[in-house]
Amino acid sequence: MTREERKARRLKEREAKERQKDEERRLREEEKNRELAERAAAKERKEAERAERKAAKKRGGRRQRREDKKARRIEEREAEERQKDEERRLREEEKNRELAERAAANERKEAEGAERKAARGGRRLWAKKSEPAENEKRRRQERERLDPDIVSRIKQYGAAQDERRDAEAATELPPAEPNEPQ
Repeated sequence: MTREERKARRLKEREAKERQKDEERRLREEEKNRELAERAAAKERKEAERAERKAAKKRGGRRQRREDKKARRIEEREAEERQKDEERRLREEEKNRELAERAAANERKEAEGAERKAARGGRRLWAKKSEPAENEKRRRQERERLDPDIVSRIKQYGAAQDERRDAEAATELPPAEPNEPQ
């Protein structure tokens, strides 16, 4: 991934975070406005009830007050249910949005991981294929440097301290003449 791609990805992520913050801020403001509207409506209802009671006192109709009260309760219950439905819908939308954001983030991470894996996969396969060949070549060179008798003894008994020294002495090259290339 190039520097520009990383920079573009960080910019996109930053913009997504800003959009999310703006959305959350907007939702908080809506909730605040809704609460203020509810308070104002409740205050209006209380004032209307008070005015109604005053008017009913003048009329003197207890039965009318009861019916009005019953109608008001039904109306309030319906308003509460509408409000709950609205809140439930908002929560659902928020939940769906968060799930979509998580899914998008996971897809992005998986894609980036796949890109990285693909980018390094070729090198690793090449390295894995060549490694055994390198080891075999190294073993062959070591065998060629040692005397065959020493190699057979090492295979049979393992290398002893003095044999190791002998093997090292056998592998050392005699000093070259200054005029001869090595």
